[in-house]
Amino acid sequence: MTLAPVGPIESHAVHSERMLVHAEEMLDAGDRLQASEKIWGASVHALKSVSVRRAWPYAHHADGRVIAAHIGKLAGNLEIAPFFKSIEWMHVNFYDDVYSVEAIHDSLTEAKRPSRMLRDADAAIPNNAPMPDDLEYRRRVERAKGRGRLP
Repeated sequence: MTLAPVGPIESHAVHSERMLVHAEEMLDAGDRLQASEKIWGASVHALKSVSVRRAWPYAHHADGRVIAAHIGKLAGNLEIAPFFKSIEWMHVNFYDDVYSVEAIHDSLTEAKRPSRMLRDADAAIPNNAPMPDDLEYRRRVERAKGRGRLP
């Protein structure tokens, strides 16, 4: 069965906000796994919205950590990188189911902050701010692999 497209692809920022709503709905329904994954997804999409706007590659979880740390450093907001690292545990919980409803609820409450923090940090740094070095390295490695120069 082939599904017809529903409409235009939405931005990462829209996905982020929607996933936070879904996380709350899933948590209210008692589905800890789906709530955890939606919290993680909302955070990733919030970071991706910045990386897409700045044309910085984002292909791996590690890129999220690098981008969060870089944006926080450039904007002088040292809360961004540790936040992203702590939310990463929600992704782990999706597979391991070790966190209580209360712990997931606390993460959901905390996850509502990064969109604002990221928007503010992104607005505070120049449009031509350089991409993080680690992303540039990753992009070069991927290009070299594509050309058959690396295994």
